[in-house]
Amino acid sequence: MTRQWLLALLLVSALSANGQEVLTLSDAIQLGLSNNFGIRIEGLNQEIARNNNTWGEAGRWPSVNINVGQNNNVTDIDNPASFLQGQLRSNDLSPSLTANWTIFNGFAVSIAKERLQLLQEQSDGNAVIVIENAVQAIIEAFYNTILEQERTKVLEEQLILSRDRYNYILLRKNLGSAVTFDILQDKNAYLTDSSNYVLQQLNYQNAHRNLNLLLAEDLSQHFELSGDLDRDAKLYVYQDLYAKMTENNSNLRNQFVNQELLRNTYRQNRAARSPSLDLGLGYVYTKNWQDLSEANFGSETGPDEIIKSRTTNYFASFTLAFTLFNGGRVSRQIKNARIQETLGHLETEDLTLSLNNDLLTAYDRYNVRVKLLNIAVENQATAALNLDLAEERYKNGTINSFDYRDIQVNYLLISLNLLQSKFDLIQTDTQLLRLTGGILSQYQ
Repeated sequence: MTRQWLLALLLVSALSANGQEVLTLSDAIQLGLSNNFGIRIEGLNQEIARNNNTWGEAGRWPSVNINVGQNNNVTDIDNPASFLQGQLRSNDLSPSLTANWTIFNGFAVSIAKERLQLLQEQSDGNAVIVIENAVQAIIEAFYNTILEQERTKVLEEQLILSRDRYNYILLRKNLGSAVTFDILQDKNAYLTDSSNYVLQQLNYQNAHRNLNLLLAEDLSQHFELSGDLDRDAKLYVYQDLYAKMTENNSNLRNQFVNQELLRNTYRQNRAARSPSLDLGLGYVYTKNWQDLSEANFGSETGPDEIIKSRTTNYFASFTLAFTLFNGGRVSRQIKNARIQETLGHLETEDLTLSLNNDLLTAYDRYNVRVKLLNIAVENQATAALNLDLAEERYKNGTINSFDYRDIQVNYLLISLNLLQSKFDLIQTDTQLLRLTGGILSQYQ
């Protein structure tokens, strides 16, 4: 019954692999970049920053307004001392065109435009950081899925070995050359490997589901991943990596933009000390209607017709303003901006030092993992040969089932360790690419 269950399980696994869409690492990255919600959100923020980066937003151009006013008045006069008595009605319509333009305000407009440009660069830098993080996560999830898939194959191979050994001991039992203790021992090993295989299938499914999550795909979607964990070790030189990091690291470049923004804020606050000169232009046309039919001028009544009048007004004005005193607010803002700029320098130095520490750690880890991978490759070859020899000796009766099982488990652990070493090397190499700003060019 156990054997039939295992065969059914392997058959279901084989059938589930058929008809799956083939997915390469490049395809996964492109799919993830297209669907990733964080990237799409940052793209909209970029669009906002680009829309704001105009001279009009900075305040270079005048503001022009068209206004139309309409008034209706009723005045009832009952004053013996006035020659005009009775009720007066008047209406007027006043369209106007006005323009206001700041001619000079201490170069604040140019400084504001520079700030808008820096904000756009900062938004672009934030988008690059989000994209790099997404690409790194997709790469690691892609190869982690392959890792779990390869682990499943190793455990499947282990399971097949245990099954064959269990069938072999049953055959010996039928021939009368096996005792119950050996049969139970092999059956226990077979069931243990079956449990490990089932659990590993769950690990593989979870890794695949996590990859789908990063790709913003249906979590139940299964891809046939095209790729493997084999990768040639690279020879990195730390000085070259450090030079690339200081020049291309996205976090550091964004910090430099932030430093420029702090310097820009200081210049903006200093510009507030300068006088401002504004120009105002306008045209006002007023048309008035007065109804005096119900009014009295002494002993005479007002005219029956409506009196019409028109007024046209053109004006131009210059306003020169200079703040003499406002409680020291401008001076405090300038001092605080200078302090913020100093803080920005310290943050830049701190970030550079932190990134350098991460780079050194990743560089040393990479070199160690190259050595560990070479050891793991040789160790696995030795363990495979030892397992082949142990199988022959077990069938010849030279070693017992306990010794053979120990050798089998040792081969399993060494094989899994080899796969982990391959993945660890890929993970560290990806981290080095991310730190040196080359991850996008590598997988563009």
